[in-house]
Amino acid sequence: MAGRLVTLGLFAATGVVAQTVATYDYIIVGSGPGGAPLAANLARAGYPTLLLEAGDDLGNNKNYSEMINFNLAANDEKSRWDFFVKHSSDEERESKYEHMTWRKPDGSFYVGLDPPEGSEQLGIYYPRSATLGGCAMHNGGVCALPSDDDWNAIAESTGDETWLAENMRQYFERIETAQAVPAGTPGHGYSGYVNTTISDPAFMQQISDVQEIAGAIIKVTGGDVTRDINGIDPNRDQTTGVFGLASHADPNGHRVGSNTYIRATLNDPAKFPLTVQLQSLVTKVLFAEDTEVPTAIGVEVLRGQSLYKADPRYNGTKGEVVQIFANKEVIVAGGAFNSPQILKLSGIGPAEELEKFDIPIVKDLPGVGEKLADNYEGGVLALASKELNGTSGPIAVLLKTPTARKNRNIYGWCKSFAFEGFWPGFPTDYGPTEYECAFVHMNPRSQAGCVHLKSNDPQEPPEINLNFFAEGEDEDLTEMLDAAKIFRKAITAAGAPIGPFDEKHPCPGVNQNCTDAAQKEFLKLQTYSHHAASSCGIGPASDKMAVLDSKFRVHGVKNLRVVDASAFPAVPGAFPVCPVFMLAEKATDDILNDAKAASASA
Repeated sequence: MAGRLVTLGLFAATGVVAQTVATYDYIIVGSGPGGAPLAANLARAGYPTLLLEAGDDLGNNKNYSEMINFNLAANDEKSRWDFFVKHSSDEERESKYEHMTWRKPDGSFYVGLDPPEGSEQLGIYYPRSATLGGCAMHNGGVCALPSDDDWNAIAESTGDETWLAENMRQYFERIETAQAVPAGTPGHGYSGYVNTTISDPAFMQQISDVQEIAGAIIKVTGGDVTRDINGIDPNRDQTTGVFGLASHADPNGHRVGSNTYIRATLNDPAKFPLTVQLQSLVTKVLFAEDTEVPTAIGVEVLRGQSLYKADPRYNGTKGEVVQIFANKEVIVAGGAFNSPQILKLSGIGPAEELEKFDIPIVKDLPGVGEKLADNYEGGVLALASKELNGTSGPIAVLLKTPTARKNRNIYGWCKSFAFEGFWPGFPTDYGPTEYECAFVHMNPRSQAGCVHLKSNDPQEPPEINLNFFAEGEDEDLTEMLDAAKIFRKAITAAGAPIGPFDEKHPCPGVNQNCTDAAQKEFLKLQTYSHHAASSCGIGPASDKMAVLDSKFRVHGVKNLRVVDASAFPAVPGAFPVCPVFMLAEKATDDILNDAKAASASA
């Protein structure tokens, strides 16, 4: 079977369920950095594989194919799924979020604290990308490996030593084509589908304002703009300062990863047995009726464009209902919001929640949709005393603040730009004087978020509450505040005529002396995020909140796995995209090993 990409038009809501013959060994739901590489790998191994994606293929659209346009991609209604989340259950606290999004009476968005009369509060904007390639098509492209401890913790909790960091490194080497380090550098790969490059360091050789600020940051924190951020080093997780910011882009700035790997697989002369169906919204997993242990046999799909209500183009269309069957397995890879929704709609999840919506219980798994985790994000944004000359890509800055528990806990990226989170139409442009060190706080102490159904309607997005700072509030805010102080010191070390700087936040004004309490309050209220994970977490069967075993298999269910960011027991480092690419490689090995074992015993 040669590779095929199928685009489906709009279908009338007939209510008729079409039955299709089982021509696929594997069905994969979702084409993000988990699902797309896994589908390509299984097809390249010779197994007929179907990849289902609810959106379209926008790989030829420059908003997506050119990494520099990532803000345009994230705002583009051609791919957007508009989720609106909560940061807590405290309505008063939520009401102070400066970029709260509302629906005005005329149907347009309002962002802010004083909406027009009659507006509906939607929540805190959290855009996801429904297109071939998933969120790897609208992200900023940062490729950063987590600490060794993040991998080792999975090995320790499950007893599966294949998760040890020393073993997981092979998967990074497998996916990577390194183009920012000398050939043969240990720990890197040179023939994978993910090109990695760093921001051009040449700007440091040219006198300019941005070069002077970068030099000040280096003076305060150490390092240099060419340092290998993903290199092998026994002290890697303790090493701080400036690094080259690695991204999954080629030397020409073209985005590479999930979309390009699928396209390469479909176009390969070897004619691998991969079929990609677009405009296919999976509503549930299907199970055999005559097995003692629940056994996945296929999926039910709504076919049509913009069928999910989070899509800004949704117009009430129901789509055509189709059932598709798999000979071997179904793998869900819908991401941290949609994978738990699909499992619950399929009858896998907390029994009480499923009963509330009259969903027949296939497997009572209390952890589905629970323990949702995300990093906290903030930044020091300031306006210089003059228009900044010179250009540069962002530089990466890793910090270990004084109260960090063990490893580096802050990943910052600094340049002349402004990034303050997500809202319709983001970001704010403060003009040619703006400079920011934005940062991610890694490994937050709280992991109390949840993804709950609003109804049994598969077209309706779930209710999402990240429950920020439910645990360890003061400790995490102290670490974020200490990071802000370091970045403030580094930025303002660039003196006149660039300075003094007029800070926008978290301590507004010129040379202000804000209290720690005031800055912590700002950081708590205005923290944002974009790296949701862990809503279908891996863990031992003895842990009632674990959803998956160490091979990505759903506990108590046969022939069903989840392979995406939701599988991580905690957020992997600062940016999950490259760790999820690695996850897909590990899952490939696990699935192929099981297939070979089954074939040998047949």
